[in-house]
This record gives sequence, C-alpha cells and structure tokens, in this order.
Amino acid sequence: MGGQGLLVRHRSRHRLSRSLFHGVAVCAAVSALWAGSGGAHATPTPLASTYDHTTTDDGWNLELRANQLVVNPMSNIANAPTSREGWISARVGAKISGTGNQPVTSGVLEQFLVVGCQVDVSDGATLGLGFSAGPNVGVTISGVPSANIGASASVSPSISAKIAPGKITEISLGKKTLTTDHASIRIKRAHVSVDGCLGPTTVRVIARFSVSTPTADDTLNVYSARTWL
Repeated sequence: MGGQGLLVRHRSRHRLSRSLFHGVAVCAAVSALWAGSGGAHATPTPLASTYDHTTTDDGWNLELRANQLVVNPMSNIANAPTSREGWISARVGAKISGTGNQPVTSGVLEQFLVVGCQVDVSDGATLGLGFSAGPNVGVTISGVPSANIGASASVSPSISAKIAPGKITEISLGKKTLTTDHASIRIKRAHVSVDGCLGPTTVRVIARFSVSTPTADDTLNVYSARTWL
C-alpha cells in the first residue's frame, strides 16, 4: 500500500514536471519570435535619401526628393509578441522648373507608408498561441494629416487600416496640391503601431509626384529602403 502511494506521488510529480517544461518551452518560443522580429530593438534607423527627375514631353523639368528618413522601432508598451510600435520621420519635396510650351494644369505631391506583415495571428490560430485581436492585422498611425478642412487646412487624428498577411499595404501620409512651382510634406516622429502580426513587420516610405498639362501626364515615384519596425 505504501509503495503504491509512492508510485502515485511519483507520477504526479512527473506530470507536473512535464507541464512546467511545456510552459517554459512555449514562453521561450514566444520570446525568441519576439526578439527575432525586431520588437526588442529601439535604435533609430536613418535611411538614405532618394531622388529622381525627368523632363516632360512639353518641356517642364520635374524633380522629386525624399530625405530626412528615419524609422525608430520602440519596445512595445503592451509587451505583446504580436504587436509592433515605433515612429517614423520623413520629408518629401517636389519642384517644377524650365520653360514648357504648355501650361501646367495640376501638380500633386503625395507621401505614403508601405507596411508588410509576414504572418497574421490576429485570429489566434497560428502556432496555437491563443491571441485574439480581431479578424485582420491592424495598423494605426497618429501625428499625420488624415482629414482635410477646406482647400488646404488639415487636422491630425490617427489613421487606421487593415492589412492581410503576405501582402503590402500603402497608407497615405499626406497629399499636397501645388499652387506654386514647388511643395513639400514633412512628418516628424509619427507614431506607428501594428497589432496582430507575428514575425517580421517591414515598412517603406514612398513619395509620388504627378503633373498634368493639356498634352502630357507625368508621374515620378521614389522609394526608401525597407526596414523593420
């Protein structure tokens, strides 16, 4: 009877040890994924400036530049392996020069942030981690114009978007219609958060300049290097 009791206690300890080992293994796996995805880093990453130019068929010189590009991942305040947080800074500028033989009827400068998520775990199904954050990966950007008032004034609440795993999503950071021969859009330390994404989350800044005349339409695009959030 005493030996049987010892055997039962031994089996109980064995089950407890296996449970503890399983819990430690899961925590270690999540920690490794979190560290490997860039969430543990918080160093600003300066990106190289980009530039392009062209001459339209009717003689105008167009220039487009993106500079002062910085992406700074931050330690996620929720300490969640499926969330990314950081800030971005960028300036894009456009200019029209020369002596074209047709009038410029419109010029538009735009700035975008491209976000890519490798693995969507917002439904809690991937790897059995049991996280629940909604049906899609969510991106929120604050500190940039997201609503226009009248012709040129704007307010700056936050921008939210849903992205799908394995795809890239282009989110507007500003749009400026030229009323002279040049224009620029600058953002400094705009907050970016991505929720429901496990694995690498990458970002890229894009600038676009579109010019129209009665006889020609031209569009320039420049892209920053991609980096991890």
